[in-house]
Amino acid sequence: FPGDDAREFWVRAEDRNRETAVCYDKLGMAEYAAMEAFVRYHY
Repeated sequence: FPGDDAREFWVRAEDRNRETAVCYDKLGMAEYAAMEAFVRYHY
């Protein structure tokens, strides 16, 4: 859900992927923007 963000979906996705790549790089992992990250949801 975009909320107040008027950007296209693919633009938001690229930004999220770029931010995730930077976080992985800071952890010493590969800085790879196409890497998928998964979040575990506890119900």
